[in-house]
Amino acid sequence: MAGKTTYEMKQIEAYRLAEADGFRQHPDVYWHQAETAPSTSKPKPAKKKPKKKSPIKKDNLTVVEGIGPKIAGLLNADGIVTFADLAKAKVGRLEKILKDAGPRFSFHKPNSWPKQAKLARDGKMDALKKLQDGLDGGK
Repeated sequence: MAGKTTYEMKQIEAYRLAEADGFRQHPDVYWHQAETAPSTSKPKPAKKKPKKKSPIKKDNLTVVEGIGPKIAGLLNADGIVTFADLAKAKVGRLEKILKDAGPRFSFHKPNSWPKQAKLARDGKMDALKKLQDGLDGGK
């Protein structure tokens, strides 16, 4: 606050105190507080509440037969990160994700993935295992 007089600095401090208190008291109270406050005091910055990021719980999509780590990464990149996401995904969308990833992935058939994901989402792991026993690479 270079160039400001002591009077101006006290005036600013008194106003800051009054504002912080919601102007509930007589101005002389804030003026007195400003005069008795240490001259080196600086206004404290308002504490900001840290933003709570809602962590997205990713499910291990590799539980679904036919999905390995690479395909799970492709699905995650396209916004499919949970069993619920995969359960409601259309097979056509899944085929497009695989096709767009190249020939290494385009031969996979995701026809059973939504059904498997629905069972995993609902915690029906015995039924999922039974379904997977009849599948060959997710087909």
